[in-house]
Amino acid sequence: MNKTALIMGTGISGRGAAQLLLRKGWRVCVYDDGGVCVPAGCEDRSGLSPERALHGVDMLVLSPGVKPRNALSEYAALCGIEVLGEVELAFRHSRGEIVAVTGTNGKTTVTLLLKEILSAAGIESYAMGNIGVSFAENADRIGEDAVVVLELSSFQLESIVDFRSKYAVCLNITPDHYERHATFAEYTDAKRKIFVNQTSEDVAVLNYDDETVRAFESDIASRVYFFSLRQKVRGCYIESGKIYFCDERDEFVANADDLLMRGEHNLANALACVCVAKLMGVKSEVIEKVLRRFSAPRFRLQYTGEVNGKKVYNDSKATNIDSTLKACRAMKGSTVLIMGGYDKGISYENFFARLPRTVKRVIVTGDNAQSIKDGLPPERDFSFEITPSLFDAAQRACSGEEEIVLFSPSTSSFDRYADFEERGEAFDCIVGALGCGRV
Repeated sequence: MNKTALIMGTGISGRGAAQLLLRKGWRVCVYDDGGVCVPAGCEDRSGLSPERALHGVDMLVLSPGVKPRNALSEYAALCGIEVLGEVELAFRHSRGEIVAVTGTNGKTTVTLLLKEILSAAGIESYAMGNIGVSFAENADRIGEDAVVVLELSSFQLESIVDFRSKYAVCLNITPDHYERHATFAEYTDAKRKIFVNQTSEDVAVLNYDDETVRAFESDIASRVYFFSLRQKVRGCYIESGKIYFCDERDEFVANADDLLMRGEHNLANALACVCVAKLMGVKSEVIEKVLRRFSAPRFRLQYTGEVNGKKVYNDSKATNIDSTLKACRAMKGSTVLIMGGYDKGISYENFFARLPRTVKRVIVTGDNAQSIKDGLPPERDFSFEITPSLFDAAQRACSGEEEIVLFSPSTSSFDRYADFEERGEAFDCIVGALGCGRV
């Protein structure tokens, strides 16, 4: 008799898990608290009690958006039913080599850039995971000679059991997702799990400039390499504007100024990719050519156009404080910052203490407007205002004297938009309307 699986969550990951299990001959049921979209060939058990939903079930698969501790998972544990995440399920059916990438910021950029470098080197490679392509949906279709560059969020990592990657990269860790992880330590522990099953045959690549990430070295069993903007390290580093890779000897790779991507944070992202690519045997000239042409994905410091003589940048992907601070530092000129969105319950006092002086105005819109206002210092050298909508914020920003308008929300979009992409599209449309004089 075929085994039965219940999948919690019917988003991209859940649907991918369903397709994988159906191909493997499983009977698949789904459960979703929201608007359920039942994949073809699956049975809908949404809304049933844990006892009824798990009746006859051999395995419970949790999508990343589902908290590991919930009524169904706890009942499953009591009944001896195996509980695992989508990434763990996919790993059990995968054959290709895995390069896993995590971090608070930069994951998607690094995943796409590294995939581009490997492809340019003639290596069959795929970008999957938190990037929006289900690992489970494709895991059993990828040959053993291919490479999967896998973007992993803390939500995906916290449920792994045996997952192991040949190369594991941690870009940075700053406070985020307090709506899911109760403390910074809990969030950090989730990120750390990317290395937990590695052995001395594997490789860990760490950001030397991030103290939290650098400290992982003492707990890692794999071979450790670093990347750094400040220090010569075993791995990848910058010296006199040049990118070098160092293992047994120093090797010049590219000039930092030749990168198409802008911003110090993107330079760090590039170093992480160079480090992994060199360890995988990619020639420096191949890497250099890709770095010259690769641009960051949409809504990551994306130049949108000019309105009233002001340069407008769309950084909708900035879903945490650190990302917005990096965006502000990348701006070369007086800036008005538009921020705000979903309320994660995070304090903004430290944000304003670190805000560059180039930011002359801060315009806030969204559910966390009061939380942002509560973080304002008693004395400041920038103006602050709250507006009812993103359109109002953009209109106000484009009517000032600053040289640059930066939309970098510093939080998630769930208060008004489905995701950062929908939010980014909305901002682009608003800028287009303002630029054409349509108000």
